[in-house]
Amino acid sequence: MTTVSKQGLFPTSVVGSLPRPRWLIDAIQRHERGELSEGELKESYDDAVKLAIREQELTGVEELSDGEQRRFSFLAFVAERLPSFRLIPVKELMNRDAEKFVREMNLPIDIISNPVIVEKIRRSRPLAVDEVKFALKHTSKKVKAPIIGPYTLLINSWNKSKSGHVYKSPDEAFEDMARLLREEIMALREAGASFVQLDEPGIGNFCDYKYTSWLLALNGWKVSDMRELHKISAELINRTVKGIGGIKVGVHICRGNWPADEAHLSKGGYENMIDEIVELKVEQLVLEYATKRAGSFDAFEGDRWDGEVGLGVIDVKNPRVESPEEIVSRVEKAKDVFGLEKITLNPDCGFASGRPWPVVQRDVAYAKLRSQTEAARMLMKKYA
Repeated sequence: MTTVSKQGLFPTSVVGSLPRPRWLIDAIQRHERGELSEGELKESYDDAVKLAIREQELTGVEELSDGEQRRFSFLAFVAERLPSFRLIPVKELMNRDAEKFVREMNLPIDIISNPVIVEKIRRSRPLAVDEVKFALKHTSKKVKAPIIGPYTLLINSWNKSKSGHVYKSPDEAFEDMARLLREEIMALREAGASFVQLDEPGIGNFCDYKYTSWLLALNGWKVSDMRELHKISAELINRTVKGIGGIKVGVHICRGNWPADEAHLSKGGYENMIDEIVELKVEQLVLEYATKRAGSFDAFEGDRWDGEVGLGVIDVKNPRVESPEEIVSRVEKAKDVFGLEKITLNPDCGFASGRPWPVVQRDVAYAKLRSQTEAARMLMKKYA
């Protein structure tokens, strides 16, 4: 047995979102009906964040988030914060080319809204800085800041009919998109965030291109070769993070987290996009490996990635709570590829990446996090 003596071995974290309490959903709906004031709604949001923080603390997780309680979704919240984007229901953007993909993937388009570019992209106010500052007031633990990644935001937000008057093509928006998120990362650093996580399911969807093909059809993108998108995704991320120091930055690469049956969601390993992934200039990759839709570790064999790995050890869509022993087994299988000292334990994805679609109940989500903490303790006892 290899002995590793290093402080901070097997740290535990979350990916971001956590199921919202029923009373928060009720408060939001009452506010939408004009029955609750803005101040009263803010109080409900504040209470929900404080509850999410406390519940994470009780599970023993070492690096937590605010649970994304204030966001409509991991993606759509951008339009809630910035006038450069307008939140438009996907069903209003649908066309004949996109319709066939909806049927194939059983996409819940009635509850999906995208932040669509309607003005020149600029950071007129913070995206997540206020969330981090509030969270830090209510915990002594590290607070991570999940924000949408530049590629996933671009492919969802540039729509030919709605955005063409601002940027004639998606590539015209590259520089402004990178600048927007670059400025936010630096502000998050100043706010005290421990880790900025760029959420990039758009890259994870390169495993089979189903969801990517739908977005291209929905937004009127013209791409002759899907590999062009691989290069765009890496270029955008690297342009966004270039030269930024003083804070850890990572990329979360998942395959989507909708309430649809697993059979309809993107599946496959990281082989199809590994060349671009290993060229990302970030400190950590946050990867899915617990879901049955994930592939093997083969793509990373041969020391292809020498940075940190946020190892997905919890399947967020499965209501069955993993045992600590099961989680330990997953880490054991990954250690020879990534290295014990580089592994952080985290769920595959967020537990509620959109307000309307928590994928498991709150009690299940926190029970899974408790198992994750116990697994980390078992691993520490064995390897520290």
